[in-house]
Amino acid sequence: MPEHYKILQRLWAPCVLFAVFITGATFTPDLLRSIGADALERVQQVFTYGVQIGLWLSGAYLIVRIVNVFFWDAFVGRLIDTPVPRLLKDTFGLVVFIVAGAGIVGIVFNQSVTGIWATSGAIGIILGLALRSIILDIFTGLAINVDRSYRIGDWVELNERPGPVIRGKVLEINWRTTRLQIPTGRIVMVPNSRMGTMIIANLSMPDTVCRFDVNIVLDFSVPRARALRVLLAGAKAACGPDGPLTTPAPRVLVNGLTELGVEYRVIYWHTIDNPMEGVGRNTVVQSLLHHLMSAGLSPAYPKQDTFSAEMPVRQLEHQSATDRTELLGRLEILQSLLPMQLEELAGQVRLRHFAAGEALVEQGEPGASMFVLAEGLCEVWQLGDGTLRNLAVIQPGEFVGEMSLLTGEPRSATVKAATDVVGYELTAEQLAPILAESPELYEEMSVVVAERRLRTSRRLAELDAESRDRELLSTSAQILEKMRNFFRLISRAAGSGRRARPAIPGTVGTA
Repeated sequence: MPEHYKILQRLWAPCVLFAVFITGATFTPDLLRSIGADALERVQQVFTYGVQIGLWLSGAYLIVRIVNVFFWDAFVGRLIDTPVPRLLKDTFGLVVFIVAGAGIVGIVFNQSVTGIWATSGAIGIILGLALRSIILDIFTGLAINVDRSYRIGDWVELNERPGPVIRGKVLEINWRTTRLQIPTGRIVMVPNSRMGTMIIANLSMPDTVCRFDVNIVLDFSVPRARALRVLLAGAKAACGPDGPLTTPAPRVLVNGLTELGVEYRVIYWHTIDNPMEGVGRNTVVQSLLHHLMSAGLSPAYPKQDTFSAEMPVRQLEHQSATDRTELLGRLEILQSLLPMQLEELAGQVRLRHFAAGEALVEQGEPGASMFVLAEGLCEVWQLGDGTLRNLAVIQPGEFVGEMSLLTGEPRSATVKAATDVVGYELTAEQLAPILAESPELYEEMSVVVAERRLRTSRRLAELDAESRDRELLSTSAQILEKMRNFFRLISRAAGSGRRARPAIPGTVGTA
């Protein structure tokens, strides 16, 4: 509806009412005089009083409505860029009608207004004592509107000790209460007098970006650098549309010591204009737990151990071959290997450390190894058509470089450490003896790599079931052929110098 139609819709009623009483005031004497009946003299007097009273009240009604439309809504509302609180409008309207009442008493009835004010003062004292809490709410509401510590639409956090913290969006500031909508969708009405005594944090000022934090306690035995690396990677991985903001970047601080262990504070930033802000916290906590689990760590918990020998290990360690075997066994590409084969790889893989910003691999360079991310966070970048694109994020438990490991192809992308990173480097020379003893692993690995490659390119989602199977079969066949050719060259290079290996039960002999 056009704006001028809305204005006319709000003004026509007081204008018509005022015009009626103006007309009555103009034509009443002539109308009653034309009747000429003495019996109507009293009626004329009452009617005249009624018209004059109506003239004052309708005029006050018209003034209030005009000021609301053109001053409060059109001018002040646009100036402060927020709806004008109803309390200010009502207060102004009350003043106008009090003035109109005084005009009726003094002009229409020709009575002294001073005496009425003196009498009303005594009555006001009595009412003030009886209604002091209500009056306090009203004047506190006026002070809030003048001070503008919060406005309609702002998110505020009320902290009253003792008591829970209340967080909500300001919907209305009226005579007695401030209405808040809390994240659950319910409406909470807080008396204005309480709002004036509580500690209020305005989460919408100076902007809607607010800092939040999650506290995680880890065991004393977890090295501080490792804990900071894993938690920072988990916080950064949570950033995105459903999580915290990428800028400012999350941070992790050592918050203190508790009875359970070292407390770390994960700090992140989130917008508060979404009533479902708790979803962002849920995303952060889930990501932190995922990274802790992938690193073989867990939050500290109450425990009591009685030892008669060596202390038990409460988290996985990279120096332990057994723990490396467990971490490697979680990889999709190595799940077909037998436990003995995983143990042998775990004893050969090289533990690598990378600082934040350091490249694990560079696009285009030759390579015959794969990196398994144990802790931290990596980003995959690819240069194409003169544009550098961020393709993916590698999290703990994932791997990168499998095509170079299995086929010897040059690196197709650059992988950089977004945080400090700990990973394992698995080379083709380490994997070659296992494939020589178990040739069936060629096909199993080629299928896993083909699925991952098509899943990364999102081609599988665009195909129907039959086309998907056909595409997967074709891609895996190409990878299988490249794998066999590549490892055949490695075997020839090794020649007869390859060390003898014990036979593994359930495997096929060397081809």
